[in-house]
Amino acid sequence: MSESYTFLSRVPNYEPPTGEALGAAGPAVSSGTRRAPGRGRHSSPARSSAHSGTSPRSSPDVTRPRAAPDAQRFTEHAFRLVLEVLDRRRNVRQLRPVVVPSLLDVARTLALAESPSRRLGVATLLRVHLRVLDDNTLEAFGTYGRGPRVFVIAARVERKSDTGWIVTSMVVG
Repeated sequence: MSESYTFLSRVPNYEPPTGEALGAAGPAVSSGTRRAPGRGRHSSPARSSAHSGTSPRSSPDVTRPRAAPDAQRFTEHAFRLVLEVLDRRRNVRQLRPVVVPSLLDVARTLALAESPSRRLGVATLLRVHLRVLDDNTLEAFGTYGRGPRVFVIAARVERKSDTGWIVTSMVVG
């Protein structure tokens, strides 16, 4: 007894019709309606929703806690060290004071692997941002460049009571 099951269905066509399907006259737009220059295709005078299209802003009286300057310096230093290790300009052992031991193994593996992005040039740190989670934990994220391309780097930084800050997890994109 053989039954046939269909687990996949065709994807609906969400694309607008092509120019040929519209006909020679093009889309039906009244000749008196003109779009303002520099505005996108969604600038029609009658909106289907009340949303203005802008993101909600937080109220000005709500301020996020700022990271300590030493945490900013530590994170920039740690990101630079990691990028230099991945470029094989530094030894992995030099990461020992700034990252947890499990990240040393990951950095060693990534540094030994052949990466196509390494052919683009030397990695240079561009920006670093910190977001305070609590008094002892930060989220760090930033960008670095290789040649004409821009890549991302992110980490979780925690305060150790005896030694200062340490990177506990990291993503290098």
